[in-house]
Amino acid sequence: MHKLIITADDYGMCEDVNRAIEACVASGVVLSTNVMTNMPCCEAAATLKEKFPSLSVGLHYNLSAGTPLSPEDKVRSLIDSEGKFLSYNKIREACKNKSYDYSQIKTELEAQYKRYLEICGEPDYWNTHQNVHVYPGLYDLFRDVSLDFGIKKMRSHQRIFVPSSTGKSDKSLKWTLTNPFKKIMLNKWQEGSKQLCVDSPDGILVRMNDKDKLNIPYLLSNIRWKDNNLVELIIHPSVSAEGEFFGKVTKERVREYEVFSDKSVLKTAEENKISIVNFELI
Repeated sequence: MHKLIITADDYGMCEDVNRAIEACVASGVVLSTNVMTNMPCCEAAATLKEKFPSLSVGLHYNLSAGTPLSPEDKVRSLIDSEGKFLSYNKIREACKNKSYDYSQIKTELEAQYKRYLEICGEPDYWNTHQNVHVYPGLYDLFRDVSLDFGIKKMRSHQRIFVPSSTGKSDKSLKWTLTNPFKKIMLNKWQEGSKQLCVDSPDGILVRMNDKDKLNIPYLLSNIRWKDNNLVELIIHPSVSAEGEFFGKVTKERVREYEVFSDKSVLKTAEENKISIVNFELI
C-alpha cells in the first residue's frame, strides 16, 4: 500500500491559518504541520500535540516573511531598511551577489529553533517557507545546521509527478527547460543528505496542472509512483482569503481548507490503496 503525507504549511502565520489547519487535522486528512516561530500566532502550537497525538509537528524556518527573532544588528544582510526579511526574489539576488551573510542565517535559524523548543519541544522534522533553502549553498547550510540541532528528518524536493488532467501543462517554458537540470541537482543533494543519515519522504507531488490539486479523485489515482512508496503533498489552508503574509496565494488557501477538511479524502485515498500517514513512518 502506498503512503501519503499531507502536510499543511505555515502554522502560526495568523489565526485564520491556524483554524484551517486544525480543522484539516481534526478531519484525519492532515497528519503533518509545521510552525513559523517568528509569526504572530505561533504560540498556539503549544497544544497541538495534546489535541492531536497522531500529528507530526515540524519547524518551518522562515527567512522571507515578517521580521527576525534575532536583533537586527545580528542579521543585517537578511533584512531590508524597515527591518523585515528580504522577499524570496531579493534573497536570490543577495545570494548571487554574495551579500547574503551565511553566518547571519545560522544566527536566525538558531533563534527560530530555540523559540520552537520553548513552544513545542523538539521538532519532528524541518523545512522552509517558500523553500528558500533550495539553492546552491543554502541547502547544505540549512541541513547541516538542523543536524547540529538534532533534527534528522526533512522534506524531500525530489519530484513525483501527476500528469495534467487536460493533457496540457500550465508550467512556464522556463520551468520546463530548467526542470531536467533541477532534477539532477535535487537528486545529488538528496543523496548527500541520505549519506548523513537524514530521513525524508521519497519526494513531493508536483502537478503538471495546478488545478488538479483540488480534484482529489483525479489526483490520488494519477500519482506516478514508479519505485516510490511514500510521498508528500503540501497544502496551505486558511479559513479566509485575507492575510498579511499570503502574497499571491489567497483564494486558493480557502479552497484547500474546504477540500482537505473533508473526510471524503480519506475514502478516496483508501479506494486508491493509499494510506495517509505522518513523519513517524519515515
